[in-house]
Amino acid sequence: MERHTQRRLGITAKLLIWCLALVGIFYATTSALVLRIQNLVEVSSAIVNVNYDVDLSAQRMIQQLLSVEDNRKRYEILQKQAYMDAFVSDLEDFGKTLTSVLARHPEYREQWAGLTHEYEELLARSHDTGNRVLPDKTVSRWLDILSDARQNNQQEMEARLNDLADKSRAAERMGFYGLVASIAFGVLGSVFIAYRLNLSLSEIRRGLRELGTGEPTRPVRVSSRDELGDLAQAFNSMTARLAEEERMRQDFIAMLSHEIRTPLTSIRESVDMVADGVFGEVNEKQRHFLDITRQEALRLTHLLERLMKVSSLEAQRLKLNTEPLDASTLARQALERMQSMALAKNISLKAELPEDFVFVEADQEHITQVLVNLLGNAIKFSPPDSVVRISVTPEPTGKDVIFCVADQGPGIAPEEQERIFLKYYREPSVRGSVDGLGLGLSIARGIVEAHGGTLWINSAPGSGSSFCFSLSKPKAMV
Repeated sequence: MERHTQRRLGITAKLLIWCLALVGIFYATTSALVLRIQNLVEVSSAIVNVNYDVDLSAQRMIQQLLSVEDNRKRYEILQKQAYMDAFVSDLEDFGKTLTSVLARHPEYREQWAGLTHEYEELLARSHDTGNRVLPDKTVSRWLDILSDARQNNQQEMEARLNDLADKSRAAERMGFYGLVASIAFGVLGSVFIAYRLNLSLSEIRRGLRELGTGEPTRPVRVSSRDELGDLAQAFNSMTARLAEEERMRQDFIAMLSHEIRTPLTSIRESVDMVADGVFGEVNEKQRHFLDITRQEALRLTHLLERLMKVSSLEAQRLKLNTEPLDASTLARQALERMQSMALAKNISLKAELPEDFVFVEADQEHITQVLVNLLGNAIKFSPPDSVVRISVTPEPTGKDVIFCVADQGPGIAPEEQERIFLKYYREPSVRGSVDGLGLGLSIARGIVEAHGGTLWINSAPGSGSSFCFSLSKPKAMV
């Protein structure tokens, strides 16, 4: 319950909030751009509906006044009524245009008040004939008023066009920078979220890999308070329980080995005394069963030694007494110890050793045990009349020496090759047919790694197996 109350937001909630934030940013950017565009539309509408309309109307009225003036002059010269009728008609058209413009744009009433008043007076007297109804300077004054109004209108329209261009460029910049900022924010935010999630997942994957190798597992560090944080806490609790159970198991094995070794030693000594005739003569049948008892007691002793070795490796209490040793000599000693086991299965042991001395920095007892374990496995899994080879090869770099034990056995599938080094693990295909506890390779790898080397396998089903490990040369000889 306490863990639940401390939890803030889950991954789904975080992703939903982030999506809403992206939508909000996009909406804000789009809204600002739409407002700018609306402003541009208003300016454009003012230019078209006001300035452009006034300019066209003023231009039309100027043309009408020029026609009025032309007909007036013709009437004065020719004194024909047709010109007067045309004069009156043009003047009425001018008045209609003026009335229409002022109706659409009332803001020009004050500016054109004098023109409107004079027009109304002139129109009232236009049906009379004579020079008194056609003042010479009236049309000229109207033309000046309209020309000034048109010029002012064009200047205003030019200013609005410049303002429209500036606002268009500003809107374009805002749209571009807003789009870039939104994309950058979205990408960076998404990368950050993906990085945090991947960081947590990588930490959990690291813990699972370490747990799968059987090695001590470090706690998983996930600081987020979401599903991954809960998973990390559960994983850490599980590994802590496993570590405690492993420690208890090691203590139990150590105690059991110690407690069994003493009575087992007493059994072996008692069997030896009976076999030696201390308590009376022993016949052949009794000696046969005493030998079997001695061999089984020796087998139990070796098993206890393996269990103790595993416990020492797990607790990192393995003590090494390293010294410069000839690699070929180590290989020959191991071959000699395994010769009888190989003869029992009619298997040939071959050695490929360098002619010159090649020294390694190693503990003789432990490395010999590694070679014996590898040779024993090779003999155990090889068919009769086959060959097991051991080789010693200095690396071209001159820093390490490679030991390899190769057999002609059934080989190991790729998915099983890493598991065979785990404690107590045995390949499914041999569990029911070959004796063993699955400790030899685990012990061998632990010893090699304690020397600073590496143990690996090269194998394929049906092609045999080759187990190799590296040991460093003495520093003085590198």
